[in-house]
Order: sequence, then structure tokens, then C-alpha cells
Amino acid sequence: MKTYAEIMEQLKKPFPPGTVKVSGDGKRGHIPVQVYMSRLEDVAESQWHWRIIGEPVFNFEKNIVIVKGEITLVDAIRQGLGLAKITNVDPALIKNALMTAESEAFRDACDKFKMGWIDLAPYRDWSKNPGIDVSNQFLIDENPIIENFDPNIHSVMPVSNRNCIKCKNPLTQNEELLLSMNGIKHAYCKEHVPKQLIKKQL
Repeated sequence: MKTYAEIMEQLKKPFPPGTVKVSGDGKRGHIPVQVYMSRLEDVAESQWHWRIIGEPVFNFEKNIVIVKGEITLVDAIRQGLGLAKITNVDPALIKNALMTAESEAFRDACDKFKMGWIDLAPYRDWSKNPGIDVSNQFLIDENPIIENFDPNIHSVMPVSNRNCIKCKNPLTQNEELLLSMNGIKHAYCKEHVPKQLIKKQL
């Protein structure tokens, strides 16, 4: 059996590139629930448990449902709260809202185990607070490490099949990384990316 410290060390590791789903405006990011669940299964195996606490709370005046749950990991417990909108009283839609609220509660509990903190740091104001230890800063570092990239040999390393929507030139890995860091979905090369969208530089 693994110790809590051993499990936590693995849970906090960054997820593969592309795991974070970014909002259309590039300001918010989230990690799908299935990714968290897969990490817990792979790392903690039978040493974790998820349960819903009490009954869901419906507020039909505000059209929301609230679900509370908790994850037990070895001897540690973290609770999470999830909220979802109810568009109408159709049973199928209420069921979907309940599932969404439960997923949000699960995600919230995972967050309290510091899962995904490294990956979500670019979208959270607290990430640069000196009082918070995000042990691996590669996603927000001024000089991110690029796998298989040797600056003494390559100036850039093309890795994607996307072309710039302006000049049609293939994007390099550096350009893809720049777009990813800034939550930009459209394919722009460094020359044509709108300057107002760039918040973080390589």
C-alpha cells in the first residue's frame, strides 16, 4: 500500500499537454472530471473513495442545483461543492443538471488535493503568490522546457500540422506553445498573432 505522501506526490504532477480545456475568451481553464478520475485510479487504486453528502439542494427561484461530495484518500478527506443551472423542469434536463453539479463537486474536491494546480496556474490569479508552492512552474516559466528541443541545434521545432490562418505557413512548436500559454484557439504564427491577445511571452 502506498503512503499518503507517495500518492500526493504523483497526484500533483502535471497532466499531458492539451489536457486543460480553455474558454473561448482564453481567460478560464478547466480539466475534465474523467481526467481527474483516471489519475486517481492509476495512482491511488483502491485507496480512494468518492461519495455524495446528503441530498442535492434545488433552488427553482434561481434555477440552480447544488451538490456536495467528498473524496477520501487514505486517511485524508476533502469536500467539494458543485453548482449547475436548471434550464427547465424536464426530468431529463434535471438529471443532466444533477450530473453536472456532481462533476463540479468532484472537480472541486480534487482541486483541494492540489491536482491540476500546475496545469491551471496560468488561469488563476493566486498562482504567482509567493506564499503558494506550485512546485513545477514549467507552464508559467519565462523559458519553458520543450521536449526534444535543443536550442543549440534548432531555432524552432515544427510539431503540428496547423498553418497560420493569415500567411498559411506551418506553425512551429514554439508558436503552438505561445498560443497555448495565452489560450488562443486560432492558428497564428508569431508574426500574425494579434498583439492584444498576448499576455505571456516565451
